[in-house]
Amino acid sequence: MNTTLLTGSEAAAYGAKLARIEVIAYYPITPAFPAMERVSKFIDDGELNTRFVRVESDHSALAAALGASLAGSRAFTVTNSQGLLYMTEVVYHTAGLRQPVVMAVANRALSAPHSRFPEQGDAISQGASGWIQLFCENNQEVIDNMVQAFKIAETVRLPVMVNYEGYIQSHTSEEVEIPNQETVDQFLPLNRVRTLDVENPQSVNTVASPDFYMDYKFRQNEAMEQALTVIDSAAADYAKEFGRDWFGLIEAYQMEDAEHAFVAMGSMVSDARIVVDELRKQGRKVGLVKVRSWRPFPAQALREALKNVQLVTVCDKNIVFGLGGALGNELKSALYGQTVRINSYIVGLGGRDVTSEEIKKVLELSEKTENQATASEWFGL
Repeated sequence: MNTTLLTGSEAAAYGAKLARIEVIAYYPITPAFPAMERVSKFIDDGELNTRFVRVESDHSALAAALGASLAGSRAFTVTNSQGLLYMTEVVYHTAGLRQPVVMAVANRALSAPHSRFPEQGDAISQGASGWIQLFCENNQEVIDNMVQAFKIAETVRLPVMVNYEGYIQSHTSEEVEIPNQETVDQFLPLNRVRTLDVENPQSVNTVASPDFYMDYKFRQNEAMEQALTVIDSAAADYAKEFGRDWFGLIEAYQMEDAEHAFVAMGSMVSDARIVVDELRKQGRKVGLVKVRSWRPFPAQALREALKNVQLVTVCDKNIVFGLGGALGNELKSALYGQTVRINSYIVGLGGRDVTSEEIKKVLELSEKTENQATASEWFGL
């Protein structure tokens, strides 16, 4: 392994290179485009033998990646925000056709009003699509999640999104350890499953009658439930090979005797660690639960991690209008019946800062709030 400074998008590109992608289809969009630029440089320098498909839209980018996957290639694309929304039709096709495409998503706020800045609403909007979704805390996790994403996708035959936040991660350099290519090859051998074959012509996505459609969706959901186990096992295998453990579905940090747990996903987790360590030095029993897998949702793992706490504070960098933060609401559902107080907050929309000081204020506010409303509260207005 070697260590270097990489942005999040560069880390995604290195992860795709290590996975030896065979096809990349892409349409430029901010802030995801640096990942495409780095992949194209790998190709131009002769470091990566990959077909680069230049297309006219994000919709076409995923359609081309889907076609490549149906032909048996290891396919990859990159997008964010409006581009992801434009892909939505093909997002559902890709999951329904059970194709292991991997897509890096540099999370960016959605219009209107127009924003170039980070939040997680673009990925959250695709939560019912049937894609596995992993969220990254830092740039090291971006590269490691990329490699694991192909392993997971090709095991359960479902596509995977690797989410990292625009600018906060996509354009910020961090020290990243690049795994050894030979070890990645052993961890991730090519598992080629060809759906389309010129020697055996057949149709895909034909009209399904009610006699078959529901049964097919049952099998698709079975694969998503299987991913709960596969994500954990892929993380464990990765830790054994590369020495970095991302703890599978969730990570419980300082939770052994915690009475108050902070729950979040994405970049704010790193700031939350600082806060938890500081409060622990003051003798306060605060812990952190990082949600790494948003889809499938790790309900059982969260119930186990939070079974002994008195208070849960959830922060969401997204909003489901009229309902609140997506993670907060799903956590409330998962913990239904457990004797625990849950306070949920909306933070950081459209790139507004979520610093360690702000997380500390949220925790203090939560401790003072006895009975929060059903929907999430807004913090930082």
